[in-house]
Amino acid sequence: MSRPLDPERRRFLRGTGAALLGASALPACSLVTQRGNSSPPERFEGRLVVSTWNFGMAANAAAWSALQSGVPHPVYAAAAGARVPEADPAVTSVGYGGSPNAKGVMELDACVMRGDNLACGGVAGLRGFAHPVSVALDVMDHTPHVLLVGEGAGEFAASRGHEQRDLLSAEAAARYAKWQTKQERPAPIDDHDTIGLITLDNGHFGMAVTTSGWAFKLPGRVGDSPIIGAGGYCDNEAGACVATGTGEEMIRHVAAFAVVEQMRNGLSAKQAAVAVLARIRRNFRARDMNTMVALLAVDTSGGVAGVCTTKNFEFAVHDEDHGGVLHPGEHLAP
Repeated sequence: MSRPLDPERRRFLRGTGAALLGASALPACSLVTQRGNSSPPERFEGRLVVSTWNFGMAANAAAWSALQSGVPHPVYAAAAGARVPEADPAVTSVGYGGSPNAKGVMELDACVMRGDNLACGGVAGLRGFAHPVSVALDVMDHTPHVLLVGEGAGEFAASRGHEQRDLLSAEAAARYAKWQTKQERPAPIDDHDTIGLITLDNGHFGMAVTTSGWAFKLPGRVGDSPIIGAGGYCDNEAGACVATGTGEEMIRHVAAFAVVEQMRNGLSAKQAAVAVLARIRRNFRARDMNTMVALLAVDTSGGVAGVCTTKNFEFAVHDEDHGGVLHPGEHLAP
């Protein structure tokens, strides 16, 4: 792994960047903190795992265990965590428990990235494989490419010996049958609670995102989750961000990359997430005021922020001092 940015230089860049940007760079909006568990500490020290939603608790525990075991890079710990909800039929927006497309077929998306050399990999529209995040790792490690899709992604996964199975659970099939009887066209925005994980170890970031996507989506639809810069991004020199919610908005704004670039320019994780989220909301208000977009960011000083356009976002944090804790996100005030 390459040497992370010197801590003194980080502090210098954060201070000068904030001064150069000035107060005018920050959005004219306020945050509302949800009731629930206490907010996370202002800064975390040492190893850290964060992820979206309450099912991130189990994912974080697996990722933490992988970090403790000494994986060669924290990206592999993030992927180990992502495999937990991928295999859990109770998680209705990821992997085996997710909802199919409008033809009743499961199509899964995932990506991974490491912050030291920006190596990354992703798969989109993957059918018949239980762990798309593992296939994304192999795209990163064993091909010169970044993203494989559809039939080609499946052929690659088979060539690497990944587990194949019928991914449509009984519960998902029942949801699909119920949706069909309603004859809803286009598909409603249903489950889109992507899990994104960020791992931080000794100044090195890793990131993984995995999802079954928009419930009952048009076949071939791809959201932000497998797209580096939209659904997730990390860079040791700046920080990391993962997104969840309506993927089309993250793609339009290259949301995760935008947050990381704001942190590179000196903003904290919270300032950066709010700045980007406020811009996203301004742009989608004409389309749908109820659109849900959430950003989870970690800066190089160990600051963590989970911010959403709507209520009820949660994120999970695991570190040495506090163990695993579920925190309520903050949302933009109307």
